Amino acid sequence: MTIPEFCRWSRIGRTAAYREIKLGRLRLVKVGAKSLILVSDAERWLSSLSAVAA
Repeated sequence: MTIPEFCRWSRIGRTAAYREIKLGRLRLVKVGAKSLILVSDAERWLSSLSAVAA
């Protein structure tokens, strides 16, 4: 998914998404000129947040 799609899916802002990428908590994959986040990585990121909150 693209960064805007990820932001809508996760309900976080663009700046927060890029912060998570910079901190290494979320992986960004370049496909040609596009920057994508794999769905599996997005789901893993979300579950890691749930584990921290528990």
